[in-house]
Amino acid sequence: MEDHRLKRFGQLIYFINSKIDEINAIELADYSISREQIYMLELINNEENMTQKKLIFRLNKEQTAVSRSIKKLVEYGYIEKEQSMYDLRSTVLNVTDKGREIVEMADGIKSKVVASFMKELNREEVDELIVILEKIYQSFTIRDPFKF
Repeated sequence: MEDHRLKRFGQLIYFINSKIDEINAIELADYSISREQIYMLELINNEENMTQKKLIFRLNKEQTAVSRSIKKLVEYGYIEKEQSMYDLRSTVLNVTDKGREIVEMADGIKSKVVASFMKELNREEVDELIVILEKIYQSFTIRDPFKF
């Protein structure tokens, strides 16, 4: 692919993601939660036995940054910590009902945003776009050390 097309492709992916984040931030401004914290809630909500170590790996972030965010999420009542049944040295992170409300609101916002720009595409284009994005996403998939 030509350099200018690669550059434009990268810009478009970034711009679309930024727009979704911007709308999410505006819609959830009253909840004092960052996009990164919403993403953390989504990850915790979607995986049983999520530990801080797994979350650090999934986010590819420094331990101190993840620890600070977890502390805030606990303070706001969005997640709880409990001792792991499998490893007494680690704690499992669980989303509370209040946290699930945030995840559901964020999902609803994303769905509205995606639906609004999908109106510009016909059914065949939507299907093609999904296939293409799935291929791109799969190309980034690496072996997950937490899956056995």
